[in-house]
Amino acid sequence: MFGVVQRFPSLSILSVVSSTTKSDSQSQKSSSRQRSNQLQPQLPLRKNSNVAKFPLPHSERTFLRPVPPKKKTAVPRVFKHEIPKFQSHRSRHNRREELARLRKLTEKQPRSSARPQKRSEKTRSFISPSLLSKKSPVTSPQSSRSSSLLLYTTRMLILGVGIAVIIGTILSILSSGSSSNLRSQAADNEAQTHQEWKSPSIVPLVVQQTREITALKTELDTIIARYPKLRPGVFLIDTDTGSYVDINGDATIAAASTIKLPILVAFFQAVDQGRIKLDDMLTMEESHIAEGSGNMRFRRPGTQYRALRTVRKMIIISDNTATNMLIEELGGAEVLNQLFQSWGLKNTVINNPLPDLSGTNTTTPKDLINLISQVNQGGLVSLKSRDRLFGIMEKTQNDSLLPRGIGRDSVIAHKTGNLKSVLADVGMIDLVNGKRYLLAILAKRPDNDQDAVDLIRGISKKTYQYLKLSQ
Repeated sequence: MFGVVQRFPSLSILSVVSSTTKSDSQSQKSSSRQRSNQLQPQLPLRKNSNVAKFPLPHSERTFLRPVPPKKKTAVPRVFKHEIPKFQSHRSRHNRREELARLRKLTEKQPRSSARPQKRSEKTRSFISPSLLSKKSPVTSPQSSRSSSLLLYTTRMLILGVGIAVIIGTILSILSSGSSSNLRSQAADNEAQTHQEWKSPSIVPLVVQQTREITALKTELDTIIARYPKLRPGVFLIDTDTGSYVDINGDATIAAASTIKLPILVAFFQAVDQGRIKLDDMLTMEESHIAEGSGNMRFRRPGTQYRALRTVRKMIIISDNTATNMLIEELGGAEVLNQLFQSWGLKNTVINNPLPDLSGTNTTTPKDLINLISQVNQGGLVSLKSRDRLFGIMEKTQNDSLLPRGIGRDSVIAHKTGNLKSVLADVGMIDLVNGKRYLLAILAKRPDNDQDAVDLIRGISKKTYQYLKLSQ
C-alpha cells in the first residue's frame, strides 16, 4: 500500500487516497454502483447552499478526498411510472370523487313534499370548495346525511327567527295605531247586540214550480171526495223536477203544532248569528206552562233546560211548554211574525201562546212547503244547522199520519199538528229511488173527526206510489 499526495489549487483541503489492489478497486466500484441505484430522486440543491463555512479540524483533513469541481453527481435513472403525480391533479381527482359520492348519498335520501326537489344541488351548496379541494377522510353515509340535515335545520331556524323578529316589529308598530280602532269596533258590537235583530236577505225558492202533475191531482181529488165533511189543503212539490200539485194550497188554516216548524227555523237562525248558544240554560217560568202535549209542564217553575234540549222537546214530543219558552227567548210573537213575513210566509202568524185551542195561530200548506224548501236548499240557516234541524224532525214520535203512507225503506222528516178543528202533517220524504218531495196536508174537520186521519194517510200513500214509479 502506497500513499499518493495530490496537490489542488486550494491548499486548505487535502486528502489522502489509499491505493489498493485491482480487486479492491473493482469491489469498491460495484459497491458504489449498488449504493447509487438505491438513491431516491431528490430535488437539486441550490448553488452554494450546502458548502460548509467553517474550517475543518486538522485531524480530518488528511482523510478527506477532494471532489473535482466540474464533476457531476450521478443521478440514477427513474422510470416514468415511478414519478409521483402533482398534488394539484390529485386534489382535482379527489374533488370529483367527493362530488360523486355526495350525489349518490343525496339520491338515496327519501324525498318529501316539505323539502325542495333538487336535493343534490342543495347539499352541494353547503360544502365549501376549499373543503372539497382537500383530501378528506372517508365518512359513512349516515354521518354525512346527519351533518347535512343538521346544517339545513340550523339555517331554517335562523331564517324563522329572522322572520319572527320582522313580523313582531311590524305588529308592534301597527298595534299602537289599531288599538283605538279595536276599541271602537268592540263598542259598536256591544251596541248592535242590544239593538233589535233583523233577518238577513231572503233566499228565494231554488226549486221553481214547473208544471202541475194533473194525473196525480185527479187521483187525489178522488180520495178527497170520499170525505165530504173535511176541507183539506194540500201542496206537493218534487224537488228534482219542480213538478207540483196544488189543492187549496193558499187556504189559511189553523196551524196547530205545525207553527212550531217556523219557530224551529228561527231558533237555529239565532244560533248561527250567535244570539243563542245550544248549551245556554233556559228557565221555565210559570207563565210558560201549557196544557196539552209534552211533559215539561209537570216540572216545577224555575227548572232549567239547555236550549238544544228545549227545542228537541218542542219538535219530537211536541211540548207546548217548551214552545212558549222559545217564543219568549226569541223576542216574542211580534218579532217572530215579522221574521216570518221576511221569509215570504205571508199567512203564518202567531197570535196566542200554545196550546192555542181556539186555533188563532194560522198558516197555509204552501207557506210550510216554502219554508222547508228554502232550508233544504241551504237558505235561512247554515248547513250545519240545517242538518241538525232535519235530524230533529226525523225523530218525531207521532208517526200515525204521513209515515203510514210511505214504505219502510223511505226517510221522512216531518211535524204534525192536532186540534179538534184541524189535523195536519208536513214533511220532507226521501225515496229509495233517489227522489225527494215535500208534502203538506192540513185538513179542517168538525169536532175531532177521525176521518181526517184516513184522508192524510190516503193522500200520502197515493203520492208515494206515484212518485216511486215515475222516472
